[in-house]
Amino acid sequence: MMVVETELKQSAIHGIGIFLHEPVARCGLVWRFDSRIDPVYSEEEIAGLPERAHDFLRTYSTWHDGVKLWVLCGDNGRQFNHSDQPNTISDGAAFGTDVAAFDLPAGTELTSDYRTICDAVRQAGMAFDAYLGPNSLSARHRSRSPAISLSPMSSR
Repeated sequence: MMVVETELKQSAIHGIGIFLHEPVARCGLVWRFDSRIDPVYSEEEIAGLPERAHDFLRTYSTWHDGVKLWVLCGDNGRQFNHSDQPNTISDGAAFGTDVAAFDLPAGTELTSDYRTICDAVRQAGMAFDAYLGPNSLSARHRSRSPAISLSPMSSR
């Protein structure tokens, strides 16, 4: 759940991004998991959904391998764009918190390193698109922007 005021608008990085309405000091809390806002899904639950819902959840959820669950940010938090040098720091996949990496003025687009927030990305050892397959909504969505492509990665 976002704990700061944000808005969604066009991103210079890719598509839609999440932008701060207020400044956030270095190490200030930006997002934290809250089960009342951020629902969780098992692989079986996602597999049983219609393709459109399946693609949506695979695009906007993060995989937490330790408990074998997908976590969907239920608010603007699902619009963080990827950066190899993000302006937020996550303490791990899905169930943790995100804080500002440095002082962030109002109007800043929030970014995250997908390799630290989603075990599926880290485990795939390649772009998230490759994990989901070429026909997924995510692959079609992310392939339009080279800024979203992730290079091969190692475990954190």
